[in-house]
Amino acid sequence: MISTKNSAESQVKAQFLQLHLASGTIALLPTEKVSKITRQSAVQKNLELIPTQVLTISADRVVSMPHMASWVMGAYNYRGKIMWLVDLGYLMGLVPISRQARSLTDYTTVMVHISSDESSNQLVGLVVNRVNSIERCNLSSIITSSAEPNTEFDKFFQGYWEKCATEILPVLDLELIGQKIFDY
Repeated sequence: MISTKNSAESQVKAQFLQLHLASGTIALLPTEKVSKITRQSAVQKNLELIPTQVLTISADRVVSMPHMASWVMGAYNYRGKIMWLVDLGYLMGLVPISRQARSLTDYTTVMVHISSDESSNQLVGLVVNRVNSIERCNLSSIITSSAEPNTEFDKFFQGYWEKCATEILPVLDLELIGQKIFDY
């Protein structure tokens, strides 16, 4: 009798949002929950990052805030809660969405719920050029790299996925993105 358990485990597929970040720059963002334990001073802090939905937000509904990081676009009132909007491409060292070719009246935003042991849910919106599709990818086919990142953009990858012979897509690490946002 042949066991199919091991081959089934190696075929575990996960869903990823295919994001268009800037001209010619496409990356995958996991849709699964990411749990993380961080240390701040001597205190441990547990964080969960959960991408939940994609929204279209009118640019005139975003309130810009002074003295913030350049990649923080402002705050948005989402059902009575404050959601901080972050230009994901700019955070990663790409051209800011405000300087890309098309004029923006709406922002395509991936909403991420962030919860920790000490606070209720916080909302962060990752603003991207557009969401192309949902990809299903075999987790064992993600190629990780042990090489030192060459650019700011490379620092946010967990690996690469070879979709086909002519298309290799970087897979973003939501934990590293969350760490950059909250370490600011």
